[in-house]
Amino acid sequence: MSQAAAQTISLPPGSQSALTQALPPLREELSLHPGPKAADGSPTWTLQDPVNNRFYRIGWLEFEILRRWPMAEPERIVASLNESTPLRIDGEEIDQLIEFLASHDLLQIRGPQAIQRLLSKRAARRVDWLLLVLKNYLFFRIPLIRPDRFIEATASMVAPFWSPVAMGLYSASALLGLVLVLRQWDLFVTTFTDFFTLEGAVLMGLTLGGVKILHEFGHAYTAKRYGCRIPSMGIAFMVLWPVLFTDASDAWKLPSRRQRLAIAAGGIGVELAIASLALLAWSFLPPGILRSLSFLLATSTWIVTLMINLNPFMRFDGYYLLADSLGIANLQDRAFALGRWFLREQLFSFADPPPEDFPPKQRLLLISYAFGTWLYRFFLFLGIAVMVYYLFFKLLGIFLMLVEIVWFIGRPIGNELAAWYGRRGEMTLNPRSLRTLFGLALLLALLCFPWQGNLSAQALWKVANYARIYTPSPGQLAQMTAALDHEIVQGEELFALHSPDLDYEIARGEQRIATLSWAVSSQGLDPRLRERLTVTRQELQSELSAQQARLAERKQLTITSPLSGRIVELMSPLDVGDWLSEDELLAVVVGPGGSLIEAFVAEEDLALLEVGSTGRFYPNDPGQAPFSVRLREIDSTSSRRLAEPYLASIYGGGIPVRVDEKGALVPETPIYRVVLEQSVPQPPPRYIVPGVVRLKGARQSLLSSIARNILAVLIRESGF
Repeated sequence: MSQAAAQTISLPPGSQSALTQALPPLREELSLHPGPKAADGSPTWTLQDPVNNRFYRIGWLEFEILRRWPMAEPERIVASLNESTPLRIDGEEIDQLIEFLASHDLLQIRGPQAIQRLLSKRAARRVDWLLLVLKNYLFFRIPLIRPDRFIEATASMVAPFWSPVAMGLYSASALLGLVLVLRQWDLFVTTFTDFFTLEGAVLMGLTLGGVKILHEFGHAYTAKRYGCRIPSMGIAFMVLWPVLFTDASDAWKLPSRRQRLAIAAGGIGVELAIASLALLAWSFLPPGILRSLSFLLATSTWIVTLMINLNPFMRFDGYYLLADSLGIANLQDRAFALGRWFLREQLFSFADPPPEDFPPKQRLLLISYAFGTWLYRFFLFLGIAVMVYYLFFKLLGIFLMLVEIVWFIGRPIGNELAAWYGRRGEMTLNPRSLRTLFGLALLLALLCFPWQGNLSAQALWKVANYARIYTPSPGQLAQMTAALDHEIVQGEELFALHSPDLDYEIARGEQRIATLSWAVSSQGLDPRLRERLTVTRQELQSELSAQQARLAERKQLTITSPLSGRIVELMSPLDVGDWLSEDELLAVVVGPGGSLIEAFVAEEDLALLEVGSTGRFYPNDPGQAPFSVRLREIDSTSSRRLAEPYLASIYGGGIPVRVDEKGALVPETPIYRVVLEQSVPQPPPRYIVPGVVRLKGARQSLLSSIARNILAVLIRESGF
């Protein structure tokens, strides 16, 4: 290659003086490979930069210019190209190619001005270490090995696993294994118990790790099969979660789309082959840890792999499979550029040409892919922001969450808004800009107009006077007079329990009291008893107190009704002789009186309510008609416990709860109890009717509702 002065690199596009300047030489280690055909059928080539491990796809024109690059003079290249090809250029294309090569450091750099240019580029690329950490803490890679020689040496040993015979065996194993499993389906779906031991958990972790290593080697050996180099394999961290990776970027130089697809699918293929063999092995292995491992490999591992790796919105296997299927390199960047162009044209009609020409159907697909990826990333990064908040201690969690939201969500949106603002002078009144203004005004109206006033809350319609009857302590049911729908009076005996353990303790206490009483009364007959008189009296007093407590507990085993009324619920089945544990619900007694509606309102909705607010109660039972209600009372403090299990999420209700160490139902978010009454009195329910109450509250805008919710979360999470 001829030598040239470095200043020729900075020639502006279209400069006519470029035709009289010598061309800068290309870097000697660059290589050019035939590429796949473009969408229009024209040939392409791949320019490889082995030092930076980068690949650039160029077209026919660029290839013809690079073929003639040793001519060193643009005038000669233009004349040769116009004379020997149907292409017609005037030198501007050479200037543009020089700019492209220079911007990607593909030219030889010589002279003080060229060195200064490199130093300037290095300074421009230098990023503060703190900013670098904030940008990359969510994802960074650590190369661990350079496996190319090992892959080259062992490729022949691995080749039989990719042969047509092996593929047939995998398919036959999957089919036969599925037939055998279907004959034992109930047993198959319950195969997981051996992992609930320490040995099982360790073995499961090692197995999953081994499968993921084989997944990566599946990519590596497939790439080596088609002559690609594997420069590195290692571990990457996504939100500090380790995942393995294989650098198979050399596949970009392959002209065959089928070969690139095979490399991208190599890892998934390995896991599917392992799953087929494991499915067949399950039917022949004895019960135990090995059978459980085969179940794991035949089910969850490959399903999770497909769900994650086939995701086209992240740069996993699915993304490269989609890119090669469409024949579009740099799919995301090109789709994003097209998506931004489409968005600007739809909003402002700038009349810009599209960044690239695609057929209409392909253009629509790329625009849809761009918007789908943006939407997916928005919720993904939002979810990651919440996750890092809970993953670290509060102060660091808040900081990293804000970094996540500002950098990965706010920054791209801000850049696009800045681009719109920078072109404000080009905005004119046209149908699309008027439509945008109307949509913006409508959005502001929806956000700011106080049109929201109704709110919903989980509620119970129940009698005002009722009592639940529980077993006071464990025992055997000795007598039962209670019956469903039986009218009873306060103090009436309903159940009698018998506790042999308690009877034994009472009898033993009586003997102990008799012995201690004799010792006190006989102290004058025995000097040793007289010496222990004080201690004996204390023991006697303690035993008398304990015996009194036992007798009181035995008295409680005779269960009476706390109020007059009717039994509306009775434990079933329940017969004399049954053994009962403590705190078992035996019956529910409903007394005379009216009814009330008890609802639980979210904290953010509390400000919208006031005593006297009206609404309607809708029972969950469709056979019962809804009715109007009026707010009578609002609790001033939140409910720390949920007394009624009917509304708890773990029992099918609508209030999220957790069970604490004492077995109480604790709401996950602050809720406030409110009491409502019927606007028009009607007969009370039999007992308790769950439902939903819809109340008319003070009207508020959607914007104020969002602000109030955010403020409530900040206040709730502000405690350190």
